[in-house]
Amino acid sequence: MVTYPLVTAQACPSVDRVYVSTDSPSLKEIGTSLNCYIIDRPQHLASKTALGEHAYVHGYETIREELAKENLELELLLLLFANAPTFTPQIVEQGIAALRENSSIDSAVSVSSYNMWSPLRARKINADGLLDPFVPFETFGDPKTLNCDRDSQGDVWFADMGISIVRPKCLENLDAGLLPQKWMGQKIYPLKQWGGLDVDEPWQVPTVEAWLQAHDIEKLFQISRTEWRHFYDSEKTVISSLDLASNSRVLDVGFDPGGLGLALKERFGIEQYSFVQTDDQKANEATIINPNASRIDLDLQAIGNDIGTYDAVFSLSSSDEPDYLDSCIANAFKLVKEGGSLVFSCRLTETETVADSERSYQLSYNAKGDEIRAPYNVYGIRELIEKLFQFKPGEIFCYGYSGKPNSTVHSRFKTVCFAVFAIRKRVGPTIGEPKLELRLPNQLLKAGQLQSI
Repeated sequence: MVTYPLVTAQACPSVDRVYVSTDSPSLKEIGTSLNCYIIDRPQHLASKTALGEHAYVHGYETIREELAKENLELELLLLLFANAPTFTPQIVEQGIAALRENSSIDSAVSVSSYNMWSPLRARKINADGLLDPFVPFETFGDPKTLNCDRDSQGDVWFADMGISIVRPKCLENLDAGLLPQKWMGQKIYPLKQWGGLDVDEPWQVPTVEAWLQAHDIEKLFQISRTEWRHFYDSEKTVISSLDLASNSRVLDVGFDPGGLGLALKERFGIEQYSFVQTDDQKANEATIINPNASRIDLDLQAIGNDIGTYDAVFSLSSSDEPDYLDSCIANAFKLVKEGGSLVFSCRLTETETVADSERSYQLSYNAKGDEIRAPYNVYGIRELIEKLFQFKPGEIFCYGYSGKPNSTVHSRFKTVCFAVFAIRKRVGPTIGEPKLELRLPNQLLKAGQLQSI
């Protein structure tokens, strides 16, 4: 969680330097390993009673003095917390652009809508131990017009502590800023996203994991997941349902090979791990991450009808590839031996499939700041299940949950289901329909006229 803000800031084309303010030797080590500048935080700013805003001011003054020695000036400061990993380079670039375009704005901060925590619903405990309104109802207008609908007062936006991009004057005149986060100044531009938060309790960690999965972080930062704990609950649930053992043969045809083999060895003792990768650079990275992995020279587009020999074939985080179902998944299933399984991930919807980068895409930026559009494919549940039935499998197991597309996605979908499938190949002749076990949101099963049996 400490590393994430640093890596994310370094991935932003407009960010020139990254500093770490701390008195912790271990955090200094992390910052140094990532080529960050270290600011030694004085003791009076490293206590439990010290405020973050004062650490920000100290950091700003230190940076300003360092830049002055190089005849440089500070244009903007991106302020981050080590326990707030819910932001992307895209929203940072959006905020910087907003400040450069409008000189009257003091800051740009990430905000998330939490209508369930409207001030209208806030309570305090009175002297009798009973609940009173935290804010008098008259503050919101005529109390007769208020009701229990959490959306009745309009969207309630909270600064989610993901990012604050501020002008130097905000820290030079801290007491002039709007409470409670005075470093934001008075004129604050909202950078809207969803689900942002700073982590203060263990129960919030799964929320952050779900946010990172929804934002395709491993794709965005080319992150290699190398340990079992790095994988999402949906992936671990499905993989754990397989009959994997130390002698299982595994083939990885997914987006980011190498790390999966290490995680499977850690969890199941698997030694026989191979991968398919047409990109030489990614293949080299995979063998550096996992020296025991073997690269297979295989064209997934030209697989014949030969019976496969792999106990498990994995295609994770690859659902935005062209012809994903008809080519990648169909051919990958041919490589699975009888009784083995194909595991793949995708996004689901109750309606029709949208695999058109003109109608559904995700924005990212290269090192030069150029905009890149990547496909953001979402598959209709009924269409996908019918496609899988054509493979004539013995079993179909799926685990998924609903969530919003990430903040960089341009699509008509307000929610999608992030799902992982395991498709088991039959042993012997094809008889009857496959067994279905679909742990999916009810509205998705109803729309697809499906039930889990």
